[in-house]
Amino acid sequence: MADTHIGTRRTEPPRWAVALGFAVLVLGGLVWAKWAPYWVKVPSVAGSHSLGPSILAGGESGVSLSAGLRFAGTYFLAIWPALVVGLVLAAAVQTALPRAWLARLFGRGLGGGVRGSALALPSMMCSCCAAPLAVGLRRRAADLTATLAYWLGNPALNPVVLVFCAFVLPWEWTVLRAVAGVAVVVGAVALGRWWAERTPVVDVVPDDEPVDERPLVVRFLAALGGLAIRLLPEYLLLVVALGAFRGVLFPVGASWLSGTGIALAVVGVVLLAVAGTLLPIPTGAEVAVVAALLAVGVPGPLAAALLITLPALSLPSLLMVRNAFPRRLLVAVTGVVVGVGVLTAVGALAVGL
Repeated sequence: MADTHIGTRRTEPPRWAVALGFAVLVLGGLVWAKWAPYWVKVPSVAGSHSLGPSILAGGESGVSLSAGLRFAGTYFLAIWPALVVGLVLAAAVQTALPRAWLARLFGRGLGGGVRGSALALPSMMCSCCAAPLAVGLRRRAADLTATLAYWLGNPALNPVVLVFCAFVLPWEWTVLRAVAGVAVVVGAVALGRWWAERTPVVDVVPDDEPVDERPLVVRFLAALGGLAIRLLPEYLLLVVALGAFRGVLFPVGASWLSGTGIALAVVGVVLLAVAGTLLPIPTGAEVAVVAALLAVGVPGPLAAALLITLPALSLPSLLMVRNAFPRRLLVAVTGVVVGVGVLTAVGALAVGL
């Protein structure tokens, strides 16, 4: 009986093969979804000094299902390759990489936050496309602070977005975007570190989880299917719903946007900062949004409130990771993003934008 049991036991591929396969997935996925498209887009933006129409343009006032469907179509056409890569890499992390590898790669505490931020720089995904990877990392017990830094660092620290800013907007906007992105990640890392020190963090998957004896390919496909089933339906519905409310969230041209009173301006900045944290957008779309708002006469500080809040977070991305991070920590991180958005508007006012 002992020989029979040994003969039927699952055999794992060599670790070097796992590492090589994962590296191929990462490099191939990022080349296809991010690096090659950027290689084409950056020269185009440099020549035209435009990113095209704003994703917020063309929406009816009030609530409109047709506007929501059009918004969702435009949005998913722009982000679907990165979303596919995010899901595939999340499934690979969850099934193929040993926890010890992730612990060494990301580290813990402040150093983990720095490493997570650095690892986000080459992937440059939007918050929704990075969300499945954050879920996969937490399911392999990656450090909470490092994972939070990686998730937010993808949209907040995207270096190509700074290039877009430099070509499309005056140079002060590039500085504002860079400072705001760093502030969001630093604030999130500080919150994550504070939370981890004061509150025991329970791993999404406990250490004593039963060993899955299925072949690696079967486990990978099962994890990929599970992630897609858990995350995508709710995500799709939320994008359509938020697109339908686009005219309510961003009433460009409404009287409160053109008001000159201090109280009215403060209300406008806060409302736009909050609205910016709700709506999902493709990578770099915040630059086109700001350019479009400035073109129709929206004051610079009001437009600046969206410069970081639009890309850094969205309601769909928050809901996608709600089981990977403590809920109250996510609420606090959302507050940080809104606060940085308001401070960005103050910065725009200070430099005369």
